[in-house]
Amino acid sequence: MGQEITIDEAGKRVIDSDGNEIGVVVDVDTDEDTAYVDPDQEQLAGELKTRLGWGSDAQSKYPLRNDAISTVTENAIQLRNEY
Repeated sequence: MGQEITIDEAGKRVIDSDGNEIGVVVDVDTDEDTAYVDPDQEQLAGELKTRLGWGSDAQSKYPLRNDAISTVTENAIQLRNEY
């Protein structure tokens, strides 16, 4: 079970468990409890994209599953260790 997603998450950095930025939240759907991320393609490895369920096609934003989130802070959303 992940963290609750609110409209306040828009604009926050998304970081992996090591603190590397992998993208920025560009949209939030509170009805679906989902943040949408504009990924940093240079930082986002194929394995991580696969674990997050993000395809190999280059989209402008990808859904961030709630269960992938470890912590939501004032400035960032951090992914769980297994991601």
